[in-house]
Amino acid sequence: MTNPQSQLSMSVIIPTYNAASHIGETLLSILNQGIEPNCIVVVNDGSTDSTEQAILETHEFHGIQYISTPNRGQGAARQLGISKVSSDYIFLCDSDDIWTPNHLQRKSQLLEQFPEADFTFSNCYSFGASSDGSHNLLDEAPPGWAEHQCEFGQDGFYIIRQPYLALLDFNPAYPSGVMFRRESYQRMGGFLEKYSRWIGEDSEFTRRFASLDDCVFVGDTQPTWGYRRHSSNYSAVQWKNIKAKADILEEHLRLGVVPPSYVGATCAERDATRGAAFDQACWEKASGHVADLFLELPPAQRTAKRRAKALLAKAGVFF
Repeated sequence: MTNPQSQLSMSVIIPTYNAASHIGETLLSILNQGIEPNCIVVVNDGSTDSTEQAILETHEFHGIQYISTPNRGQGAARQLGISKVSSDYIFLCDSDDIWTPNHLQRKSQLLEQFPEADFTFSNCYSFGASSDGSHNLLDEAPPGWAEHQCEFGQDGFYIIRQPYLALLDFNPAYPSGVMFRRESYQRMGGFLEKYSRWIGEDSEFTRRFASLDDCVFVGDTQPTWGYRRHSSNYSAVQWKNIKAKADILEEHLRLGVVPPSYVGATCAERDATRGAAFDQACWEKASGHVADLFLELPPAQRTAKRRAKALLAKAGVFF
């Protein structure tokens, strides 16, 4: 690997918990980059398997900084790792994902084109036992999202015009594709431990980042990392993911995080998302949760059809 003197300093932060079977592959994908990061920090968040041994086998030969801490959740682990480095830019990577060999090179090219970028993210593909083999994250965007929300530059890079508003419709920023400016991270308050065990804690972080005034979000259409789909992913139960988005929006509204001009749109999205969570739970036949999800619906979302489904689920009869 090379580390050009002209390159701004970059650190990679990897939280891990019971990832002994995957962490080695993740680390090798980072070590095999064409550009060398200044520092790689792995935070072992209280693993109970052989994760530590797997990390140390790689760390011993490549100078990876290893930190072991009691289990406090991914957000807290990321926060701890970031506190140990002083780089201009911070990269995130989850311990079961992988980077393509040009991931850092593409980020460097992105910064050459958009030196003002505060927060950047890359497209991804999925792999693993639960993957369909053809998944591309940007394919999930609603029709017209890119045309209405983005301004495209050269080489597949694009800037999001109104980040907070755009992320209400679609969030293309998953942790393993994210890089952000340290200065902007400090300005937005960083990862907060209170959200560390929330489903979607990374989404909370991204939405809070997007709430900053004049924050520049830049994306890359080229898939430069792989998202591993497996049975232990937090995201395996979709209704919980959808509900988590509504809970985060509710929290940000309550705390005044939402920019004033977007409060109306955020309330509308929160309400619609609660309805979507209810519908998804019904589709997944999560009968033990449907009645409670119905109670969380705002009045406008309590349709006769949903009310009937909630009553049937409460009675133990499903559809």
